[in-house]
Amino acid sequence: MTTDQATHAAELVVQAMLGQDPTPRAIVRALADSGLLRTTPSQVFRAEYETEGLGVYATREAARQLCEQSAAVERPGTRIAWAPAEDADPDGIECLTEDGALTDYCVVPLPVLRRAGEIR
Repeated sequence: MTTDQATHAAELVVQAMLGQDPTPRAIVRALADSGLLRTTPSQVFRAEYETEGLGVYATREAARQLCEQSAAVERPGTRIAWAPAEDADPDGIECLTEDGALTDYCVVPLPVLRRAGEIR
């Protein structure tokens, strides 16, 4: 769901609640019940080297940073960049390159379990 879609959905929930129970508690409960109020991220990012997990991070940038630091120790002074994995999905798996060559360092987005039996 995009930010605009989430905002529109939240406005509809609040609008409906104003006609039913306009108290802040009821509105917050309705937003939570509709899945629009999150306390956990929808995904996390796993930093990997040769498919071995190096850590799980809340942001892609933090996972990238760990990979970059590890690669810099192995081969200092190389030019690094990030490239999408084979699927070419810009929001999917990406791999670190050194001087244009792919490395074994990757960042993999993982969905977070929000409720028992549900992955989003």
